[in-house]
Amino acid sequence: MLDLNAPVERHDEPYRWAVVHSVIAEPTTRVLRDEMPAPGDLHPAERTGDGDKTYRMAVLPLIHRGAHEPGMAKVGGTWHELVAHLQSDAYRAWVQRTIGIDVTDTSMDIGLFVFQGGDRISAHTDKAGKRATHVIYLNDDWAGEHGGQFEVRTGPDLSVSPYATVVPGGGRSVLFARSERSWHAVAPVAAHAPQFRLTCQVEMWNRD
Repeated sequence: MLDLNAPVERHDEPYRWAVVHSVIAEPTTRVLRDEMPAPGDLHPAERTGDGDKTYRMAVLPLIHRGAHEPGMAKVGGTWHELVAHLQSDAYRAWVQRTIGIDVTDTSMDIGLFVFQGGDRISAHTDKAGKRATHVIYLNDDWAGEHGGQFEVRTGPDLSVSPYATVVPGGGRSVLFARSERSWHAVAPVAAHAPQFRLTCQVEMWNRD
């Protein structure tokens, strides 16, 4: 299911990150979309105010620290196969080869994240216990004018242009190492976007 020889664009600035092309083939992402639960089965997640991270989206946790969450019962068999592959030794070795971070002994969180018009995530670096994140975009077609870009940033100030952006579709995924410099954000999804922004997110954490 995972093409661990997929083309990779590696970057070392402003931190270690990579764009991976077609790590999941388009026919499989189509099946994953078909096997997603109804939007009402996802949990609204929102944080506003002056904290270090604000966001709005909907989430369905599938795996928390390596253990199945109730959300696994709401997705189809292809999702179960994907989750198994994402927790495999081969996948962990691929992460290390791609961004140079050892994740062999990490605990994983895996979830489905859905963004509607206006949903976004402010610039942040992630918590210190995280080692790496892999965001897999499940939309086949997504235009830049529809927003929702992954933004590689050099700091928290959103008035400063991003260092780089990645359009969340077309077989792309983003893998990056957590550090004190790993500032990133998700631009607001445009109100006129014709579809929801769909992602599978893999988070690799230090074991407690």
